Amino acid sequence: MMTLIHEQKLRNYMLFQDLSDETLIELVKHCHSIELAAGETLFQQNDQSDALYLLDEGQVHIVRQYADGEQVILATEGPYYVIGELSMLGERPRTGAVVAVSDCTLIAIDQQAWAEVCEQMPDVAVKMIAYLAQRLHHLNLQVRENAISNVVARVASVLWLLSGGEAGEVKGRVRVSRVARAVAADADTVERILKEWVAAGYISYEGTQVTIHDIETIHIMAG
Repeated sequence: MMTLIHEQKLRNYMLFQDLSDETLIELVKHCHSIELAAGETLFQQNDQSDALYLLDEGQVHIVRQYADGEQVILATEGPYYVIGELSMLGERPRTGAVVAVSDCTLIAIDQQAWAEVCEQMPDVAVKMIAYLAQRLHHLNLQVRENAISNVVARVASVLWLLSGGEAGEVKGRVRVSRVARAVAADADTVERILKEWVAAGYISYEGTQVTIHDIETIHIMAG
């Protein structure tokens, strides 16, 4: 069922916040509304990417299925989330399924309509590029944070093994370069982690000698 969409609804989405009223009025002519009941699927993994969607009401799961049959919920998203823009722009298959957690209302823009809008109103395309750049920047930060967290766990695991699981002076020399090779990280990162642990009182570290004061915390960080 087609539902009239007011152009100001689009201002709820970061993608369109800086566009003029005139641009939004024209853009909304190319939008249509979709209703999904709880449990219904918007699209399946590997489906053709022929539209982008703006989640107006409700919640959805982003679900990824792997070759062994396992399904993983990658994220749960709420109102004002933009769905499927990367796959649509890249003309790539959907990387996951989108399933309604609750009754949902979405605003859809078909691929052909989007192309026409961008041709008529280049500021929409410019805004999309800026939006995607911001998302990529945020994703890069997340990846780096996760990588650092993994290095922390690996360094803690090395100290745990060297200490035999006991507090006190670690026997033998602990060379940063060797630890770095063991945890597949650069020496500067390992050096920084060790200095942070010294500041926190978990260890003492001078030259190549390490003394562990808080073995329980090292164990916890090692996972």
